[in-house]
Amino acid sequence: MRRWQTYLSVGAAGTAVILLVWGHVLHRPWAQSVTEHSGIRVERIAAMPLLIGRCGTEMRETLDCPVAKLSFDSQSVSGGCDQILTGYVHEAIQKRHGVKVVPLEEAKEVYRRMVKDEATDTLRTTAQNFGRAVGANLIMVGTIWRYRERVGSPAAVQSPASVAFAIGLIGVTNGKMLWKGRFAETQASLSDNILDVRAFLKKGGKWLSASELARYGVTELFKKYPV
Repeated sequence: MRRWQTYLSVGAAGTAVILLVWGHVLHRPWAQSVTEHSGIRVERIAAMPLLIGRCGTEMRETLDCPVAKLSFDSQSVSGGCDQILTGYVHEAIQKRHGVKVVPLEEAKEVYRRMVKDEATDTLRTTAQNFGRAVGANLIMVGTIWRYRERVGSPAAVQSPASVAFAIGLIGVTNGKMLWKGRFAETQASLSDNILDVRAFLKKGGKWLSASELARYGVTELFKKYPV
């Protein structure tokens, strides 16, 4: 009996050492999904291009902030991150709603052509105007305030990827927020968080790029998407 106990102890210790050397894990993400209203009806839905910046710490504050006043640290946001995350959000609603989703390229073109006044337009009013333009009753909106790329490779980094964003589902007719989600995460080494082995194994034991971390975040939030 003692021999088996010894083998088990050695095996567990060996596994721990391998994990510590092998890879890296995500801290349990700061991911929040909240449904504001029940009975959400989808006729047509679109993902509006995500904006960069935020007002305050809550999505509700950001919704009614003039777009020109959205703030962010330019050192913390990589170019093109809005297009990357918009693509992931579109993919997520496409999986849920299929033909009811406005094609991404059509949505981008409509948004590009819209007349906008960033000094007065808010995320909420922009979403409503965009929704009417594409003929949708629901619009998925969002903002990004952190998108830092890893410095290094999948095997070793000097600085890990870090991503923070919020998304929300807006009713076009009344501008109400029907659902919201927020994700903020910086990848950490497994040695910093040995208890979160599950997330580490799920991600294949490597340092993620910012794009991979962003996709992970969208996936986590949509696990609780109510529609």
